[in-house]
Amino acid sequence: MAEKARSSKALMVLAVVAGLAVAAAVVYDFWRALTVNPENPWAEFTLSKIFFGYRNLMFAVGAVVWVLGTAIFVLELAGRTVTRRGLERNRMGVAEWSVIDVALAALSAAVYGGLLAATAPIVFVPGFTWLRPANALAPLFGMFFGIPGCLGAAIGNLIADIVGGFFGVGSFGGFIGNFLIAYLPYKFVRDHSFSSASSIGEFYVWGVLAQAFVSATYICWWLDVAEALVGLPLFVVWGIIAPIIFSNNIVVNAVLSPVLGRVLFPLIKGRGLYWKDRIKAAQV
Repeated sequence: MAEKARSSKALMVLAVVAGLAVAAAVVYDFWRALTVNPENPWAEFTLSKIFFGYRNLMFAVGAVVWVLGTAIFVLELAGRTVTRRGLERNRMGVAEWSVIDVALAALSAAVYGGLLAATAPIVFVPGFTWLRPANALAPLFGMFFGIPGCLGAAIGNLIADIVGGFFGVGSFGGFIGNFLIAYLPYKFVRDHSFSSASSIGEFYVWGVLAQAFVSATYICWWLDVAEALVGLPLFVVWGIIAPIIFSNNIVVNAVLSPVLGRVLFPLIKGRGLYWKDRIKAAQV
């Protein structure tokens, strides 16, 4: 037991260090790129070189992510989830939602959409993306509220697109992309309390590193495929937007989400809103 605890703590430390190191490296490298080429830092930014330089690979990976992500979105809302035993009921399909589920989805959408829209004036790519510190909340909505929170994050992003003047063809990718930001930690982080080594370590794997890559490739694959409708050059899609999504989600989720999660989880659970508790109560 002691050996298992030490191993869990070591993995937690490794995951946290990796997440924070990547976040710090991203910030430093963009500062370096901005210093070297203030007119066009994307030409010097390492992430831009990776995403655009390996565009064909990213496109192939993005296609897989898009198919799997879209299928998961449909299945989960239909009340089915993928497990090691195959498809099973998740007890959180839209058809099974209670009034509380609907309220939590609406609350998540309103809070997320409002906070995203608040920073919409700080634009990176006009009509497509902007500074988004509120992304730190998306994983928490999924972890705390389950599928209603995941859908709330998707709807909230759509609201922000509309209010901020970013609504367009690309919003479809952003809709499910933000669902996945909330879904990955909801699905794969076993302890959502942020109070144990495994909880924090798994969050940095799924809620920081994995979700940043998945959301960036999902959204940018869609923008790439819809190039004729969207009208963005491929360098803008993979050399600017993909690095922005990845960087923003890495940094804000590595720094803000664990702190907010540690503070908010006891409040959510204490009021009977935590999704696992609500499912157990419904089964009694």
